[in-house]
Amino acid sequence: MKNKVLRSFLFSLTAVLAVTVQACAAQPQQEEDASKAQAQAQTPVVTEPEEVPETEALPPIPEGYDLGGYEFTILNGNTADWLYTYRVTADEETGEALNDAIFKRNLTAEDALNVKVTAIDQSGARAAAERSVKAGDDAYDLVLEITSESFQMALNGSSLSYDKIPSIDLSNPWWVQNSLRDYSIAHHIYYAVSLFDTTHYDYVRSLMFNKDMRVDYDLENPYELVNEGRWTLDRMRDMGSAVATDLNGNGRWDDEDRYGYTSWSRNGCEMYVYAVGGKLSVNKDENDMPFFDLNDVYYYDRFQAISALLSIDGFKADFGTSGNHGGLDWFIAGQTLFFSESLGNSHSLRDMDTDFGFLPGPKYNEEQPEYYSFGGTPYCENVPITAGDPERTGYILETLAWASQDTVVPAFYDVTLNGKVTRDTESGPMLDIIFNSLSYPSQVAFEQCDTQVTDMIWSGKTDFASYFAKCGKVIQKAIDKAIKSYEENN
Repeated sequence: MKNKVLRSFLFSLTAVLAVTVQACAAQPQQEEDASKAQAQAQTPVVTEPEEVPETEALPPIPEGYDLGGYEFTILNGNTADWLYTYRVTADEETGEALNDAIFKRNLTAEDALNVKVTAIDQSGARAAAERSVKAGDDAYDLVLEITSESFQMALNGSSLSYDKIPSIDLSNPWWVQNSLRDYSIAHHIYYAVSLFDTTHYDYVRSLMFNKDMRVDYDLENPYELVNEGRWTLDRMRDMGSAVATDLNGNGRWDDEDRYGYTSWSRNGCEMYVYAVGGKLSVNKDENDMPFFDLNDVYYYDRFQAISALLSIDGFKADFGTSGNHGGLDWFIAGQTLFFSESLGNSHSLRDMDTDFGFLPGPKYNEEQPEYYSFGGTPYCENVPITAGDPERTGYILETLAWASQDTVVPAFYDVTLNGKVTRDTESGPMLDIIFNSLSYPSQVAFEQCDTQVTDMIWSGKTDFASYFAKCGKVIQKAIDKAIKSYEENN
């Protein structure tokens, strides 16, 4: 791929979530210093990824390795039609870039290993996989399931720990390193994400803006703000408030008016929280053990700032839901300046009459050193514990992910995004910024740490201390259960 920053994302993914503490001026100096030290101790420092050489010419398998035509069966639980694609196989080349890339990728792996890759597309894959495990058969070599379901398979002992697959090296650049970092517990990984699966692009929380509206209202150029490090919550507030208009003149905000922003509760708040250096997840200590720390003023300040932004009259359209993709139609119709949704939904904007562009989420303030983004909950690779030959499975997974680097990855990124959806040269570098700073949520106590918190922020509530005091025991119980399951199942 030609873009250096993108290659760094694809092959290193070492940019990680970092945060800085903004204490109020009246706070005693020693308390401010302690708060900063706490945040710094909990979070790794962002490092610049190094450029990696081009893809090796040979797959990561022993010389002469031959599987004798073995049929490798993937149970694909992804049937979501809003994604760019849910398919992991292709019957033939059709001239469509992503389809042809998948076809070439699989053919490369099949030729290298003398194997046939087949897929069964079926919703509810976890239930089918666990029935198979309970019956003691090895009907499936690999199960692709969304992150929450993958976590349940790990808790239930249905998945094989990657520790037990000797032919897989998760340090290879075709494994999405930030997802492995965030999904592991006690250094055990039961589900993983590699370049084989395009949903780790689709689920990224993205922010889009109406370029024509920006010009019509003579607003600052957000691309320039991003590049200058000045793209913040306050800037977004000012721009969104400037376009808010009671179009029908009835004196109240309704679905015929113009707003600054639209999304739906979980998606929108996840974008904001991670963008400002926060998180909606348990943390992990130096031993990779989960612990709870969201009940801290550092996070409260950020939750409250987002809640205040979304409570401004005319800034947020209250009509976005998961069912209407966060108010997609309002954005297409030119009724909102900003729109955030999972990146996979951006293909719905191909026929939008007005021009739009991509942006990273806004910083908390200009002192925040980096832009941060949320990777969402993509479909993960689970190896059933009843898989007949883990070594064989490992070599196949390595080869499929390796072969994706020069086939599926450039097709999805360069052609599908930069070619079919984005309409300007500036959006490409914005996507690079987004993809270079992804974090993924732990599924431990996800309901308490993510779903319910985003509902509070979206509805303008700010009493997070009381909320976490009430559910603290539930969160700790979930942590204890996850640690026990991960260690016992390993």
